[in-house]
Amino acid sequence: MPRPPRLEYEGAVYHLTSRGNGRQTIYREDADWQHFLDQLQDNLETFDVVLHAFVLMTNHYHLLVRTRRANLSRFVQRLNTSYALYYRYKHDHPGHVFQGRYTAKLVDGDTYLLRLTRYIHLNPVKTTEAAHLNLKKRIAQLSSYRWSSYPGYVSSARVLPWVEYSILKARGKSWSEARQRYRRYAESMVMNIDESLQLAMAANSYALGDEPFVQSVEGEFKTRRKGTDIDRDLALPRGGMELGDIDLRVAAAYGIPREHLRLHGHAAKEAKMAAVEIAVRVSGLTQREIGQHYGGISSSAVAMIRGKIRKGGKAMRERIAKLTAACQPSKVNI
Repeated sequence: MPRPPRLEYEGAVYHLTSRGNGRQTIYREDADWQHFLDQLQDNLETFDVVLHAFVLMTNHYHLLVRTRRANLSRFVQRLNTSYALYYRYKHDHPGHVFQGRYTAKLVDGDTYLLRLTRYIHLNPVKTTEAAHLNLKKRIAQLSSYRWSSYPGYVSSARVLPWVEYSILKARGKSWSEARQRYRRYAESMVMNIDESLQLAMAANSYALGDEPFVQSVEGEFKTRRKGTDIDRDLALPRGGMELGDIDLRVAAAYGIPREHLRLHGHAAKEAKMAAVEIAVRVSGLTQREIGQHYGGISSSAVAMIRGKIRKGGKAMRERIAKLTAACQPSKVNI
């Protein structure tokens, strides 16, 4: 059966889900849940992706994201691969951790965005295990669930700096009022099912929104779908910065010949670290491709360089962060 292709573009919003292989558990202990969130936060920053809502369940996760660049596939691939490597090593787990391809449905319209956040947040109280709980106990479970963006939606004290809460703005004249109203909005569906949303989600495999939006997305896929098992994801040009341009900027900033950045070894030191970090963030290339450019190093070596930056001195981190910010492409307003 042909796999459904994907459409990627700047400013696209997706409801994203990924499940454990065979619906197996993918988080066994608190350290696993936290490690996934750490990886999520890192990849949101690396790929310039906005996270509006999330929930982690025992054997799957949901994300509501906006891609400022056309890079959804690279974002999810890096997120799932990095966590799968961790999980296999820590738990001596052979084989695949995640099941096949993730699912990503394009979303349009503020109404659907709000309802999707509620659908995502209510996952912990819609399980088989929670079916016997009464309303009061379900609300208590929802409020205490740790692995979700819901706490930040209803309490300013539990806001996460890497989650975007702008969907709340239209819910009240102040953030306090908006959070109170959102709490009531979520709790109103704790014992019920948003049937119209469920029908809309089931109506189309690619998109969720008003009829013109859904038809336009479906039409785009029909014009490009081959009907084979090698269909490619559909993406507009990523518009990433060329590695040569990155080299010029970094070499000028550090006062070195740009050829030194491509030498194998540590001749360029911090400058090479900066070039690698910037390339990961703005070039649109894989870590393997970036490593080949900078002296033929491996993708794991690229990851190690980035780790050294995060653990390095404050002054060095600030210099590299400033240079990286100067190389960022123009961002789409959200």
